[in-house]
Amino acid sequence: MKNLYLIALMLVGGIAIAQDAPAAQSASKSVKFGLKAGLNLARMTNGEDDELTEYSRGGLNAGVYMHYQFSEKFAFQPELLYTNQGTVEKGTSSGYNIKLTYKLDYIAIPLMVKYYPIKNLNVEFGPQLAFNVKKDLEAKVSGQNTQTYDLDTFFKSNGIDAKTNTFDLGLNFGLGYELDNGLNFGARYSLGMIKVFEGDDVVDENGNAESIKNSVFSFGLGYTFN
Repeated sequence: MKNLYLIALMLVGGIAIAQDAPAAQSASKSVKFGLKAGLNLARMTNGEDDELTEYSRGGLNAGVYMHYQFSEKFAFQPELLYTNQGTVEKGTSSGYNIKLTYKLDYIAIPLMVKYYPIKNLNVEFGPQLAFNVKKDLEAKVSGQNTQTYDLDTFFKSNGIDAKTNTFDLGLNFGLGYELDNGLNFGARYSLGMIKVFEGDDVVDENGNAESIKNSVFSFGLGYTFN
């Protein structure tokens, strides 16, 4: 009797393992990893100046991602990216042509939810955490060599009460298309929710406080490993 009980227990266990194996295999297949890179067109909102006109700063983004397809219509995709942001200002002041390039680079962690209305096409949305790793101001004045400064050092040495935030929180929205061979294409907009600069001197020409935030359009190419 004891032997029959052990045999029955082994059979039940074997059946359970056999039933769980396809589910585990299916779950492993739904988690994939990939690489991506692309172009950024970045600006900073609400930083208008009467003498200088703002233009987008062109830059790059690159990194890795994990893609988890948890249902037929939905997937979760966290990413780890290095991204060039900031803005460019050009104009004339006191007879000199001026170009100021704010080079703000971040390590960004987008946490994207993807919805697939039809096969391969997705609409994505989600928050983005970002940590500032570079904050340079590149200044070029006609007839002079280009000068590069650390932004916070520049503010302090010129008696400006302002400081660059080391953290940014954004909201991302985008569209993507995925080919069956692993290649994918996407366009995304990231709207910053936190001020880029803090301080009593972050004001407009009328002395009103300015809420300067990041604004980035990105276009990318990725590859998901099967």
